[in-house]
Amino acid sequence: EESVGKGVISLLQEFVQCSKQFPSPQHRPILQWSFDTHMADFTTLEFRAQVAFLLDGVPHHVAGSWQPSKKLAQRDTAERCLGFFVGSWGAYLLQQGDSDAGQVAPAGISPRDAVRQLDAFCRSFAACGGEGPSWSVAWEEGRCSAVAELSMLGVRHKFAGATKRTEGVGEGMRGDGLR
Repeated sequence: EESVGKGVISLLQEFVQCSKQFPSPQHRPILQWSFDTHMADFTTLEFRAQVAFLLDGVPHHVAGSWQPSKKLAQRDTAERCLGFFVGSWGAYLLQQGDSDAGQVAPAGISPRDAVRQLDAFCRSFAACGGEGPSWSVAWEEGRCSAVAELSMLGVRHKFAGATKRTEGVGEGMRGDGLR
């Protein structure tokens, strides 16, 4: 097999690049890495890697677990990405066949209807475990955005809308989080 000698980070990069419908942008790194640090105790510094990438035209951000080195943190995050996107999603799609295919929201619906549709979809979509999204407002530098959180295949996902000056726009702001 070709992949035997490759590291998990290289495999993740190849997986992300394999989209034929949405080729990767030119002159930009395929995987964009960042790191958080914290002290596990008085003498031990730990690292957590996050990777950002476009997968089939959709931006994704994945965080790993705390590790004793940056390289281990990077590998952990890449393993988690591949485990979810290839392992969990792959198994789910094979199990479901075409039963969930074609469930796409119509264009041009109102934000209130989009929120209701997302809730109904999540409750009926087996990968969401029958749960709808929970909503919150995130503030940053005096601006806010609606954040929808939902669980798919046991992994928590967050989707944030565009930032606004006020949270008083209600369903409209939630609807923006769906775009």
